[in-house]
Amino acid sequence: MKKALMALGLAALLTAPAMAGSLGIYGAWWTSEDASDSLGLGGWVDFYLGKGVEIELRGSHFSDFNTVNDVGDLADLRVSAFDLGFTYNFGYSSGKKLNPYIGGGGTIFSTELDRVDNDKRLGTVDDEWGYYAVGGIEVPISKSFAFIAEAMFRQSKFEILGNDLGFSGVNQKVDMKGFEGNLGIAFKW
Repeated sequence: MKKALMALGLAALLTAPAMAGSLGIYGAWWTSEDASDSLGLGGWVDFYLGKGVEIELRGSHFSDFNTVNDVGDLADLRVSAFDLGFTYNFGYSSGKKLNPYIGGGGTIFSTELDRVDNDKRLGTVDDEWGYYAVGGIEVPISKSFAFIAEAMFRQSKFEILGNDLGFSGVNQKVDMKGFEGNLGIAFKW
């Protein structure tokens, strides 16, 4: 499934010169169910497919999640989210100043365990699948640039597989379900 998702993303990128679209960067804030809030950075590219529908590829990185297991060990996590989805742009043909959109898709979460209570003998975390839903608004500032503001809902669960040296030999399930807010700028072609 991962290979199919990556092949679809690559195919979309290779057709980019023939399609209208946008490229952007954003700052992000994510609050999750079982871990602390985290700030991050992200970027996206999307391509117009017709009648307001766009395919989008996103990547975000968050380096400061903390979570505590059942025996009180603190784990620092770095999470990268790679998204592939579709959006519907409500104002694609209206030429209005405010351009709302909604969308969603699938996500691959790549998670790294940074440390556990200052102990470098770490457990492991496997990559996981999840999904997202997004709603936002685009505010054009020129013919080629726009500000964006959006809210996302993300869902994924993963398990920290502890070792008996640094994580008390306990496996911990972490629910990353939560909301993300993004503010950024887009270049449109």
